[in-house]
Amino acid sequence: MPSHQPRRLYLRLYLAFLGVMVAVFALSLGASFLFGRGGLGIFRQGPRFAEHLTRMLPPSHDTEGMARTVLQMHDELGVDVSVVDLEGNVLSASGAPIAVDPSAFGQPHRNSSWILRSSVFAAPVRQRRGGPPEAYLLVRVPEGGRVARIVLWLSGVLLVSLALVYPLSRSITRPLERLTATAESFGRGDRSARSGIKSEDEVGRLARSFDEMASRIEETRKSEKELLANVSHELRTPLARIRVAMELIEPRDETVKRRLSVVAEELDELERLVADVLTASRLDLAQSPLKRDRFSAEELVQKGRNRILALEPGRDVQADVQAGLALEGDEGLLSRALDNLLDNARKYGGGPDKPIRVEARREGAETVLAVSDAGEGIPPEELERIFDPFYRGSSVRHRTGGFGLGLALARRVAEAHGGRIRAHNQSGGGARIEMRIPAGPPELPPP
Repeated sequence: MPSHQPRRLYLRLYLAFLGVMVAVFALSLGASFLFGRGGLGIFRQGPRFAEHLTRMLPPSHDTEGMARTVLQMHDELGVDVSVVDLEGNVLSASGAPIAVDPSAFGQPHRNSSWILRSSVFAAPVRQRRGGPPEAYLLVRVPEGGRVARIVLWLSGVLLVSLALVYPLSRSITRPLERLTATAESFGRGDRSARSGIKSEDEVGRLARSFDEMASRIEETRKSEKELLANVSHELRTPLARIRVAMELIEPRDETVKRRLSVVAEELDELERLVADVLTASRLDLAQSPLKRDRFSAEELVQKGRNRILALEPGRDVQADVQAGLALEGDEGLLSRALDNLLDNARKYGGGPDKPIRVEARREGAETVLAVSDAGEGIPPEELERIFDPFYRGSSVRHRTGGFGLGLALARRVAEAHGGRIRAHNQSGGGARIEMRIPAGPPELPPP
């Protein structure tokens, strides 16, 4: 699994929306600057603006009229205005002083308006149209305030976007997240998982299609389980007849006896397979709810031990049970699960001369039933897969017997009791399978 978290779709949508807004704003400013419109138009048209103001000035000898006009420009337009002669001496001014270097007027003096420097524009003042300049009008536009307003406006746009676009992106992606969670839950085995999305858009249609598909899959699996359970149940009758017929046979030939013994072993295996399939099917269909009783762990372990000894009388089956330990659950199912663990150790635990150890103890709020063998162990990559139905490990596929249902059934029994099962290899060799279920009261009551 990669260490980094995938980028959320709603964040990608949110950033995309903001990026579009910022791009539109930047293009608007660029167009304003290029075509002389909007907030930046005054900087492009500043020289013409200054030239237009010169037409409002009275003759240079009317000092009072010049002062009134310059003050009026400052008050009404919010700009700094100065009128200087050709040597740079101030004739009239209003607002903050505008420093000027007479050399900026050029030699000979400039006859058209121009940008003196950033935010300062200059235009010649003439007594008559087409005549030489007698003075210069300097106009300074307060650039800092305009930039601040632009930044403030942009900040306001971004804040509004944060308030409006984020909920919009979440409303778009929330149904997708819900559908994804439902699909993941369904994939993990929760066949009842449904999205429940009722919207009429494309996501709603997809969700309804998924829910309908999940319902059909659940119905199909239920039908298959019912068929399997019915077939398994019907198989028990002919198998029982075969068993009775074999017991009635009294062969005198040793060869026939050996062959019948082999048939009996195969019949035992077939009956066990049918019983496992029937139990697993009923667990899936919830046709046999758990019968929760309290019973002795020692008696459960001893029954399983006796069964192994009946199949292999010389096998060393060791039992280590915590004194007075009580189990709480379905005794029949737990007995079946423990038998499967013991049978797995008998078949793949290294042969009749290898010991099998079965343990039962309480650890905190859990009861542990564990079976250990002294065989070759389980390949690390198969420690989880051995609990899958019909899976047989690579090290035992060449051997006869077994269908890969015993451990799968043991896991279903553990999960039905609210527990779990796991396998690991022991440091001294062999495999150990532990089944953990919630513990009942610590000890059995006295008889």
